Amino acid sequence: MAKRHSAFDMGISSAEVIARRMPGLWWGMLNPTAASNAEATKMVVEKQMAFAETCFAVQTELFMMMAAPWAAGGADRLMQAALGPSAKRVKANVKRLRR
Repeated sequence: MAKRHSAFDMGISSAEVIARRMPGLWWGMLNPTAASNAEATKMVVEKQMAFAETCFAVQTELFMMMAAPWAAGGADRLMQAALGPSAKRVKANVKRLRR
């Protein structure tokens, strides 16, 4: 079974990522460097990739639900499919930014 993600954990982790990134973003706007530009670009691209992966995961889960409509937990399965790609990136960002 896939790892379950809670909205609470996602909210706390997302807030931590934002708090850890804000000083770097502000400093990057005042004194732009190649590293600050790369970090800003990485943030945008990873959000686009997470959105695309989320769309694919939800579509896949909907197809699975159509193939087996009697399976229990449809709404929860959709939510977990939608949270999966974002949760993976948020957890990786928290781990990376804590260093």
